Amino acid sequence: MTDLQQELAFIEGGKVILKEQEGFPQREIGEVKDDETTALQFFQDRFEHLKEKVDKVQLQIETEDNKGSFLMKVLNLKESLSNYDGIGDFTALKDRLEMLEKMLEDYISQNRRRNLEVKSTLIEEAKSYASNPDWREATEKLKELRQRWIRVGAVEEDKKEEIENSFQAIYDGFYEKKKAFHEAKKEMMATREKQYEALIAKAKKLQESKGDDLAQKSNALIEEWKELENIPKEKYATLLKEFKKYTQTGKNAGTKKPHGPNGKAGNDETKLSLIQELKEAKKLDSSAAVERAKSIQQKWKDSGKTFNKDLNEEYFTLNDYIFEKSFIDNLFERKAKKGLEGKEAVKLKMSLLRDLISRDQRELNVFEENLDKFNLGTQQLDKMVGFKHEKQKRKLAVKQQIMEELRDLNKNLK
Repeated sequence: MTDLQQELAFIEGGKVILKEQEGFPQREIGEVKDDETTALQFFQDRFEHLKEKVDKVQLQIETEDNKGSFLMKVLNLKESLSNYDGIGDFTALKDRLEMLEKMLEDYISQNRRRNLEVKSTLIEEAKSYASNPDWREATEKLKELRQRWIRVGAVEEDKKEEIENSFQAIYDGFYEKKKAFHEAKKEMMATREKQYEALIAKAKKLQESKGDDLAQKSNALIEEWKELENIPKEKYATLLKEFKKYTQTGKNAGTKKPHGPNGKAGNDETKLSLIQELKEAKKLDSSAAVERAKSIQQKWKDSGKTFNKDLNEEYFTLNDYIFEKSFIDNLFERKAKKGLEGKEAVKLKMSLLRDLISRDQRELNVFEENLDKFNLGTQQLDKMVGFKHEKQKRKLAVKQQIMEELRDLNKNLK
């Protein structure tokens, strides 16, 4: 028996007994099968094998990147000490394993704090993507962000539920908003299509009536068609072709509206006066401004034609501004929480307007890409398509003007 064996173990009644060590009570670890020396050496070798396992896991912890993954192995080794049959310094081995355990727990805790910081940053990034009015781009960005989120390790247990719920809430809110947007858009497009179809029905009925004022009434329907909002290009082209069949009579005909009392110059003077009225109406609150603009619209039509493009452009821009601002204010009233005011109210308006600008820009891009498809070879109807194009560009520009005004207001508010 070596000195180490004699210090740590003894044999009694054919049994190998491990002496008590700090934290480990005396216990039987085996039997003498051949002779005492062989038995003692067998159990000493077994302890050396256990030490090698500890050496190996310590080396892995020191050299590999994913250190936290070895914590369970260290805990399992530490738990096995009290039942492991071997002769050796179990107290020293336990101290080593506890040192590794503490080191790994500190490492994991530090990692989880860092993971919390990373995930908090990803939450803010997700918020910015979720507020992007470009649904396609936002969806792709959020999908990519979720993969990055998954690759980030765990956070502290007491923060896990809160951080996961915060992240998921952004995704849930985004997809609910996206679904609501597409449902509203689908409903809006269906309503617009019905308006086009109603005009086609009127044009067909008018064509069948063959009255004396057919050309004038046909031209009036064309003017109504100009005022309708955009719909998907394929549907629009089909409806426009149908509308064309029943409005050909009026394409180069119609009774010319008389000029004002003093001819074209008189028309321009009247229109300048109406533009000034619109400028004053623009200063009123939204609902009052809209009512005033509606009354001015009829006066504008009754004042005869003008060949001054600047007058027309200024009038239509002012008119669009009043109606677009009213629409935004009404949308804000529906979306805003009760009592919302100041900077928060302005920020919500900007967010709503950002969505509308993005939608108008996409519609304009599609319209411009397909202008050639709308060329049907008739001067009146081709002019009508051009009018719709200009109208769409003007409406987008007006929204952008309102956005700039809101940005300036937001800067000046405390």
